[in-house]
Formats: sequence, C-alpha cells, structure tokens
Amino acid sequence: MGYSYSAPQWLLVFFLYCVLGWCFETTVVSVKQRHFVNRGFLRGPMLPIYGFGAVLLLHVSLPLYDRPAALFFASMVAATIFEYIVGVVMEKLFKVKYWDYSEHRFRGYICLQSSLCWGFLGLILARFIHRPVEWVIAALPFRALLAVDVLWSAAFLADVIVSVRAALDLARVLEELDRLREQGTELRQELSETALTRLTNLSYRVEEAAGELAERTRDAREEAQARTAAAAMRAADLREDIEQRLDEAKDELAARTRDAREEAASRRAAAAKH
Repeated sequence: MGYSYSAPQWLLVFFLYCVLGWCFETTVVSVKQRHFVNRGFLRGPMLPIYGFGAVLLLHVSLPLYDRPAALFFASMVAATIFEYIVGVVMEKLFKVKYWDYSEHRFRGYICLQSSLCWGFLGLILARFIHRPVEWVIAALPFRALLAVDVLWSAAFLADVIVSVRAALDLARVLEELDRLREQGTELRQELSETALTRLTNLSYRVEEAAGELAERTRDAREEAQARTAAAAMRAADLREDIEQRLDEAKDELAARTRDAREEAASRRAAAAKH
C-alpha cells in the first residue's frame, strides 16, 4: 500500500480526518446525552486532534501495514504520547481540561483503555478507514487539490483565530474566578479566625467571670460560716450567763426562804414564852 503523499495531500488528509473525527465524537456524545452536542475546540465541524492524530497514526501505521502486531503497538505508543502532550498543553494554555480520565492514572490525560483503543484504531485506520480517503485524495487533480486546501485552510484558520480568542477570554474569566475564589477562601479564613478569636476572648471572659463568682461565693460562704460560728459562741455565752443568773437567783431565794423560816420560828418561840 503506497503512502508517499505530497504536502497538499497530507493537508487534505488532515482536514478530512478533522471532519470525520468531529462526526464520530459528536454522534457518540449526542446519543449518550440525548441532545446535540458540538464537540471540540473549534466552532465549525472539525476536531483538529483527530486530524493530527490521524496524520501521526498514518505516518506510523502505513509503513507497518504488513506487520499487524508492530502496527498496533506503534500506533498505541505514538497516539498515547500525542494525547498526553496535547492534553497538558491545552490545559496550560486555556485552563480547561478538554478530556478527563481522572478515574484512571497519569493525571487524567491518558489511560490504558484509551491507549488500547488507539492501537486498534491504528489497525482499523490503516486497513479499512483510510482506503476510501486515499481514493478521494488520489482522484483529485492537483489544481483542485490546491483550491480545496486553500479554501479549507482559510476557513480553518479563521475558525482557529475566533476559537482561540474565545478560549483565551474563557481562560481569563476562569483565572479571575480562581482569584475571586482564593479571595473568598482567604476572607472566610480571616472571618473564621476573627470569630475564633472572639470566641476565645469570650471564653476567657466567661472563665474569669466564673472564677470571680466562685471566689465571691467562697468568701460569702466563709463569712457566713464565721458569722454563724460567732453567733453560736454568743448564744453559748448567753446561755451560760442565764444559767449562772438562774443559779444565783435560786441560791438567793433559798437563803431568803431559810431566813424567813428561821425568823418565823424565832417569833413562834418568843410568843410561846410569853
């Protein structure tokens, strides 16, 4: 199978696979989401990653057309490296991840399943898909080929310029959103720290008030206990004084009673003599 193409023919190969890739991916995603989804970076019906990927796979696979195993592994490795580089560069430039294998390894840009698909795609591309494309390229006269390339290149470049501007605007918006998100996080953290400081100060004040209240309560309890003890001592002294006075009064009463009895006995004795 021949694969010696001129530069205009490779350019047309690139554009044709951009369109075929857009048709394939848009169809798959639209069916999954049950509504039309214009996939890709550009506004028009082209996915450049499929064009570049097809050109890369054809350069790798066509020389290995008669060696299927080597074709499979060469396509898998080349396309995986290409996919990783494109994913990293586009995310760095436009701050958007256009595909994501986060549930797999390698930072979400590539995964084993995708690499295996690239290998099979290299086989299918070289043996089946590229045959009608090659027929179209070979059938076009050179002038018609140049005209198609020029017109398609003009439309492609215009679409790229518009889409890149839009993507850069989106990247700036995303950066601004990230900046605002960071400011919001800092403000939230500052408010949290301020609230925590206020709560800490309030806790200290509550602890100080609780300590002061406990101290005052303890002083009041000690004062009440001291007053109670003093009152008890005074009551004991008063009781002792009353008991002493009662004893003195009893003794005095007994003495007076005795004296009165003696005086009465003396009077009765004197009256008996007379």
